This record gives sequence, C-alpha cells and structure tokens, in this order.
Amino acid sequence: MRYQTCNIVRQLVVRYKFEDQLFKYQRICSPVWPIITRGAGDNSISPLPSSATLLQNDKDAKVVLLGTVHFSKQSVQDVTEVVNVLKPNAILVELCRQRVSLLELDDKKFLEDAKNFDAKKLKQAVKGQNFVSGMLHAMLLKTYADIAKELGVAPGGEFRRAYHEMKKIPGCKLFLGDRPIQITIARAFQSLSVLELGQVLYHLTTANPKPLDKSQLEKYKDKDYVQAQFEQITKEVPAFKKIFHVFVDERDRCLAFSLQECVRTVEKPRVLAVVGMGHVDGIIKYYGKMKQEDIVPLLFK
Repeated sequence: MRYQTCNIVRQLVVRYKFEDQLFKYQRICSPVWPIITRGAGDNSISPLPSSATLLQNDKDAKVVLLGTVHFSKQSVQDVTEVVNVLKPNAILVELCRQRVSLLELDDKKFLEDAKNFDAKKLKQAVKGQNFVSGMLHAMLLKTYADIAKELGVAPGGEFRRAYHEMKKIPGCKLFLGDRPIQITIARAFQSLSVLELGQVLYHLTTANPKPLDKSQLEKYKDKDYVQAQFEQITKEVPAFKKIFHVFVDERDRCLAFSLQECVRTVEKPRVLAVVGMGHVDGIIKYYGKMKQEDIVPLLFK
C-alpha cells in the first residue's frame, strides 16, 4: 500500500518545481486573482483530443480546458493539436511566478542534472528553509530527478509547448493561473495536526515505489483510475484528505477564477487552459461561479 501512496503523491507533486529565478516576458500575464462537451465541440472547433473539454462556446467566448499528465509526451502533442484547432488568442497554464522558469527549462540539461543529483546538490537547494518546508522541498526535487531518470522526460513539457505555441501566434498572451506554491505548501501543513504531519512524513519518507513506465503514466488520464488511487491512499492515511483539499480543491478554485479573469480581460476570447488532469473536474465545477471574495481567503498562509 505504501507503493500506491507514494506513487499518487508523486503524481501530485510533480506539478511543482521550486526555482527562485523569475522569467519575465511582456506577453506573460499574472491574473488579478455554457456549454461543456468532453473530447469534442461543435463543428466550429472540432475535433478535440479526448483529454480536452469545451468549457464555453457561445457569443462571449470559446474556452477549451486541456487536461494533461505531467512527463507525458502525448500531452505535449495534445497542446499543439488543440492550438491548431482553436487558434487561441490567450493561453493559461497551471503555473505561478515561482515556477515560471519551467517554461525555459533546457530538457537536455535537466536530464543530465537529474542523473547527477546527489546529497550535496539537495542540501544546497533547500538551504535557508525551515525543517518541514526543506524536507518537502527535498522530496519534490528528488521526485523530479527520479521520474526524469525513469522516463527520460523533463517535467512541464506541455507548459513549454504551450508557451512556444503562444509565441508563434501574433497578439496571443500567456496567463499564469496558479496560486503561489509557497502559499499552497504552507496551507497544506497548517491544516495538519502534529500527529497527522508525522504520519504523512513517515509514509512519504519510507515508501519505496516501483519504477514508472510510460504506459503506466498514461493511466493517470483516466479520472476513475486516479480517484480509486486517492481513495486507497486516504483510507490508509486520512490526513491526505486535508492535503489533497489544499493541493487540489483550493487550487481548482484559484485556477477557475484565473480562467474567468483571463476570459474577461481578453478581447473576443479564444482561450486554451492547460492544466493537470486532476484539476479538470474541479475547474469545470467552479468555472463561472468564483468571485474575488471567494479567492482572497485562499491567498493567505
């Protein structure tokens, strides 16, 4: 069961990359903070890949929500496919300012660094952080390195593809839709009691997951499969429910609000939102319903 726990947590945490460098580009925007059809739309923007949802298609806007699996090459191809069909004038990605450097990550260099990732580099990366944050940061970095070595793929390829596709389209803008990662980490740990924190850290540090393969990775596009895995984890370690609430549900709300703001601020919006598959159902649930007063409490540690 610990293998299942760690494997799902790996899928949860590979969404994040801690880097202090902030990449600046004039067409990248941070948000101020219907009709739904899965895998297809009306004839005006169809066909879409099965991982895409036509979230809005009316006189006000066309919005496509693309669910991806991080480290999946197919998800990278899906981005280009939707761009070619939708021809967006705005693209929103599941990133924040603290992780925007992922857009300029050199895949070859990252894979080379992953092969040479050692305790010295790990210690240097978490220097200056408190014990809990440093431990989680270390686990995240090691997760990135391990998965990259196993699959031979650098993280965030779908976001880089979205960024590069955006640059090809005159006037298209890229929006960063996610909540700052430091806030998410802080809120997750603050939601736990001391006992729950100990249980979570114990399971994360003692699990010994089997190697991932590319076919197994694609299973995470199946929301029923992911839900079954989550249920197994939370049955064994109930504290994970609180963590998943902060990492998934709260961020679903923030992403939905960011998408609303993106649509509101773009003229004649044709918007593509690129997010992890685990956020798709939540964004569909909250899109069009979030108000600023709903989001403000979620932006404090």
